[in-house]
Amino acid sequence: MAMRDVIPMCLCLFLATGAGQASGLEPGSPLMAPKRPAAEKESPRAPELSLARFLESPGREPARVKLWLRHNTEARGLEEGAREFLERLIQLSADSPREAIFEHERVTLDAEALATDDEILALADARAALLARQGKLDPDFQVLTGELPPPWNPDGALDREALAGLVFARTGRAAPLPPEVDRLLADLAALDRRLGMVEDKLLPVAEEALGAAVLGLGSGEASMMEVVHRLHFLKHQQRRRLDLRVQRELLLMEVARRAGCAVEALPWAPAPEAG
Repeated sequence: MAMRDVIPMCLCLFLATGAGQASGLEPGSPLMAPKRPAAEKESPRAPELSLARFLESPGREPARVKLWLRHNTEARGLEEGAREFLERLIQLSADSPREAIFEHERVTLDAEALATDDEILALADARAALLARQGKLDPDFQVLTGELPPPWNPDGALDREALAGLVFARTGRAAPLPPEVDRLLADLAALDRRLGMVEDKLLPVAEEALGAAVLGLGSGEASMMEVVHRLHFLKHQQRRRLDLRVQRELLLMEVARRAGCAVEALPWAPAPEAG
């Protein structure tokens, strides 16, 4: 070993020894540099509760497949509605004087229409691929026999006491709800708050904003780009509501699985009295 390498090494050892002696600790004592306790890691979310994994592959359970098909159908309907709206804007720009609509706005409208077409095609391809894995074909995008989804489960909170009774009936042990069920109920309550924000506040605001922009376009107070931006915002909120609805159904499926009952048998708490 070269001398220039030995000197720094000895210096480091000397400093480490001096620090230990100054503190009254023997060199090498674990008290000199106690290891920091490892932070407890939260248990990862179960794969069956991940919306991204569910949309990628729902598995073969009939209820999950029906839910996936419902998400796909409703998402495609939202995209097709946006495509029809864009088509009307494109037609409006074609009928307007050249100086009334900027050229870059016309180009943007065409690009938006193409992007929406691509999203519709991607959703259709995903549906065809899923049905092919199930051994089914549906080129006309009809709801197949037995695949008509039930309505969304009711809004509101689950009855914790009745749910504990279901768990007791399954396990034979009278005890509070298991921690994992408590976490699911907390997730469900948080999701309900987000869903309420989207449905009660963001969606009405988005619809009103788009309507105001369309009226402003006719009076010259709004540009075509403002209309497109507000269409984007509305569609985003619509897709977000759909995603939250599907995520809520997945949570309810998991609660029912852990309670040992069907989703339809989950007990709902009475709705609070108005006023």
